[in-house]
Amino acid sequence: MTWTIRLVANLSLAKNITAVCFSLLVLCFSIPCWAGDAAGPGERMYREGILPSGNPMKAVIEGSQNIPGTTYSCVGCHLRSGIGSIEESTLSPPVSGNKLYKPYYQHDPVVQDYSKVRKTMWEGRGPVKPIFRPAFTDETLVVAISKGISPTGRVYKSVMPRYELETGDMAILISYLKSLSSEVSPGVDKQYKYIRFATVIAGDVPTDERKEMLAALDAIIEHHNTNARKKNRRQNLGTVTREADFNYPMFTLARWELKGSESTWPAQLEKFYSKEPVFALLGGLSSAGWLQIHEFCERNRIPGLLPVTDLPVVSDSDWYTLYFSKGIYQEGDAVARYLAGNIESGDDGKVLQLVEDSPLARAAANGYSAAWKELGRGAIETRIFKPGEQISDKLFKNIAEQKNAENIILWTSSNTISALETFTANGQNFKKLFVSSTLLRNDLWSLPEKARAFTYISFPYRYDAGNDLFTVNSKSWLQKRNLQLSDKRIATRLFTLTNVLLEPFMVVKRDFNPEGLGDGLVTMENQYEMLMHVKRNYFRDYLMDLIGMFSDRQSIDYERLNFGPSQRYISKGCHIVQLAPGSKPELIKLGDWLIY
Repeated sequence: MTWTIRLVANLSLAKNITAVCFSLLVLCFSIPCWAGDAAGPGERMYREGILPSGNPMKAVIEGSQNIPGTTYSCVGCHLRSGIGSIEESTLSPPVSGNKLYKPYYQHDPVVQDYSKVRKTMWEGRGPVKPIFRPAFTDETLVVAISKGISPTGRVYKSVMPRYELETGDMAILISYLKSLSSEVSPGVDKQYKYIRFATVIAGDVPTDERKEMLAALDAIIEHHNTNARKKNRRQNLGTVTREADFNYPMFTLARWELKGSESTWPAQLEKFYSKEPVFALLGGLSSAGWLQIHEFCERNRIPGLLPVTDLPVVSDSDWYTLYFSKGIYQEGDAVARYLAGNIESGDDGKVLQLVEDSPLARAAANGYSAAWKELGRGAIETRIFKPGEQISDKLFKNIAEQKNAENIILWTSSNTISALETFTANGQNFKKLFVSSTLLRNDLWSLPEKARAFTYISFPYRYDAGNDLFTVNSKSWLQKRNLQLSDKRIATRLFTLTNVLLEPFMVVKRDFNPEGLGDGLVTMENQYEMLMHVKRNYFRDYLMDLIGMFSDRQSIDYERLNFGPSQRYISKGCHIVQLAPGSKPELIKLGDWLIY
């Protein structure tokens, strides 16, 4: 990583800035902290590039004209928590107050003498260099934001915008930066001995599913705690007279079980949370959709990590819940994209959606309709069954007799197989018939032979046998802990938490900061390592930002998992498959993994 050094000696500029900053310091005493106010002006400036007046912030990038701050807002590079980010060779350092207002130090590289045995890991470390970057003051921060010049006179890279702000607006932004990631989030012990998590079981969840999920979560939590105990013992070796300078917190897991009607769940969640706040929600199951739990997380700014649901909330703006995918909505999306690529636009009127009266079926139909519209295709006819009405061979026959119904999208579950059997027994078929593997579940494997040639299946998982080394080792990890692996894919999906939850809390080096924690003495050469681990930055937004910087991951159940800042669905595709002939059929993949 390369840093450009340029000293600036412009006394007239310094005098002008000093005058501006004097006014700013007076204003700052009357500016409230906006960190807890989602609608606060400082937060909007940082996240959206919008001034308190409602106008876009003005910014300049080297070689460009003025650009709106909405195009280059602070959050784009420094992320929601102010943690900073790394994009190729460009480092965007932390901008939260607890980092800005402390100095950064840099150490000489250690020249190891291998002829000597080191008694401690720090023996032989090179001498401390002068301060790499002194602590910011309000005055130097104004210069950094408006002129792109560090406290040492170094000119920041041109990718950083220079923001043109009035004195009062600058004061509001700086006040927000001071409050950003300044207080440890709820759910963390004051002495960092443990971190509390919870999982939600909402409604009448089948016993076998409940058991599988809890067993998987307990195994993951215990895996972390076992490693933490070992590391904490190592940390304390030789330090009997004082506590170790860093401890690995233990994890605890509460079980929040929601009873009664869905309308009562928000109050129950708030009651659980007020009694014992948690840092994040892990996994979770619901007999209905995930809307109530999703909205609870948004209201309270609580991360919800990987609930097991086919009915996630599909949103482009909500931030706090990380889902495996868009669920069955994603299957509808995939069917639309596949069909659009395989029929002429003039045949759009020959497509018919049949939708049973269920949340899953309606979500699939919504995914199809949204993607079909996005692709600019024509209107399609949709029929929603009445409550209790089932598909039948008679209905199939009536549809077949309609000249315009050549391609059928069938979002149904019950009675689908028996109706298809009767229909195809008479030699009748369609050009294309689409069904959902999620809706059919195990009935999928019973599709009648005569229907398989024209039946296309949306399948959001890996279609192969999963004999690769990653899958074999991952399943072995689960089986060694006596976890039952069912066709519900609960334990295998939650295995992803070994990355999403455990990896951020893992510290790969004992201590990035031999001069002592908490006083800001942080080595710049270890910035990347620090960005990718929580360490003692126990802020919920920090955790979500870290997850967003993950590289792609392998998965037992999905083709691949893709992460990115503010991306909240980590499996972003779906297969369209067919069922091979025979009594023990395999899936036949048609085309590529369809990505929404």
